[in-house]
Amino acid sequence: MKLRLFTALASATALSLAAGAAQAAVTFIGYQTDVNADETLVTDFEGGPLLSDVVFLLPGFGLTGDAELFTGSAVGVSAAPGTSATTADTTQYLSVQGGQVASLDTPLLSAISFYVGSLDGWNSFTFHLADGTTEVVTGATLDALPGMDVNGSWNAFTANGRLTFSFDSAIDRVDFAAGNNSLELSDIGAVALLVPEPTAWAMMVLGFGGVGGLLRRRRVSMLAV
Repeated sequence: MKLRLFTALASATALSLAAGAAQAAVTFIGYQTDVNADETLVTDFEGGPLLSDVVFLLPGFGLTGDAELFTGSAVGVSAAPGTSATTADTTQYLSVQGGQVASLDTPLLSAISFYVGSLDGWNSFTFHLADGTTEVVTGATLDALPGMDVNGSWNAFTANGRLTFSFDSAIDRVDFAAGNNSLELSDIGAVALLVPEPTAWAMMVLGFGGVGGLLRRRRVSMLAV
């Protein structure tokens, strides 16, 4: 996908969604083909023809499911994500058609973004979090975002743009699904979680405590000699 940002037409919106133990922060910017400034490009869905052949630019990612890799548009089947009122993605993208699911396994992430095309109410994103919870965000839910109009339009900036999700807990998998044709996704960006999860901190503290204990016992033994 050509990386262009249509600032004059961009619609920036944000929403927080209650998610049980997690709190989802969602941002949408119409026509923002660039990944966010704090993100790294994960994949632009080049490779194929199988999902397992998709090229990932960062380690720890994998894509499975029965969705398809698509180029161009086919009426009633899939529409290339719109990048302006008159242009669309000319490269390969992920097309999740009615009844299909694609699962993206990830390393621990603090945030992830997708360029979505012609977003519909029957599209859905299921986030699996490191704290063991899941959060489902549907197109119908996203329609509540100010400035968004989830109507399936192939070229409207209210339905074609960058969706960014972040949670209180790290993301480790995302499932994409569509109740009807189709959910179209292009360039994915992500922010890797550099700070260890609470469980990791606990293990580190126990490890340091164990080392300290060994050193103290060794010192006592030396003094007793």
